[in-house]
Amino acid sequence: MSYSTRTEAIEREIVQPIEASGVVADARAEFNIDAIADKVLGDYSQGYALLVDQGTFWATVEANAKEAKEGQ
Repeated sequence: MSYSTRTEAIEREIVQPIEASGVVADARAEFNIDAIADKVLGDYSQGYALLVDQGTFWATVEANAKEAKEGQ
């Protein structure tokens, strides 16, 4: 699915799935959402669509946990 704005794509393709996992209540507090979006969403010409498979998505989410970045 593609979206008309990056903000909508971030909310529906990144924030909602993370929070729906039941593990995290506030995705924005736990993850660097902008960094995830840069890696998994297309740009305007691509309709702000999710461009990666589920495995790559979740690996990217995990790699951008704020606590992981602080510990490095």
